[in-house]
Amino acid sequence: MQNFWQAFVPLFVAFDGIGLLPLFWGLAHRLNAPQRQRAIAEAVVTAFLVAVGFLLVSRYVFALMGLELSDVMIAGGVILIILCLRDLLLPEALPEGEYPSPGIVPVGVPLLAGPAVLTTVLLVRDQYGRTATFGALVANLVLIWILLQTSKWLIQRLGKEGAQLVSKIFSLMLTAFGVMLIRRGIVSAVSGLAP
Repeated sequence: MQNFWQAFVPLFVAFDGIGLLPLFWGLAHRLNAPQRQRAIAEAVVTAFLVAVGFLLVSRYVFALMGLELSDVMIAGGVILIILCLRDLLLPEALPEGEYPSPGIVPVGVPLLAGPAVLTTVLLVRDQYGRTATFGALVANLVLIWILLQTSKWLIQRLGKEGAQLVSKIFSLMLTAFGVMLIRRGIVSAVSGLAP
């Protein structure tokens, strides 16, 4: 159970469901209720399929490329830090273009199953195991589904600024997680070189 929670927390931070609310509402507020329900279902199912596909296939791809766990930890930590610094320092903008239903694109991919989530899926899988990661992924997507279902009510309570504040706090926490991964990756690489 400890592995589940250790996998759940970084994924929860990477998904950043509260920070997603203003973006989702900006894309979906003109949809009627059935269209919004459909967009939410499409987004969650798309994110699930992409993340699980990445969870199952990435190990074999990395093995073919000759990558070690320490390589993935260092690279993943660097990517998380860059993504989080971008989120912390640059203003968030709605994705460009018009989407009849924003569920699959851009909400499912890349807003939900984007680089931060995919990198985190990979890293927590290697840290805590595939089963714990799969369970944490499903639990997080259920929470995302609930957040999106209640997006109108939550946005009215939090306000756009409140949701953005929560998003920035999550980005800061994920940056610290990225630093930890780099540190562990370097320690693992150095200890692997020792005779």
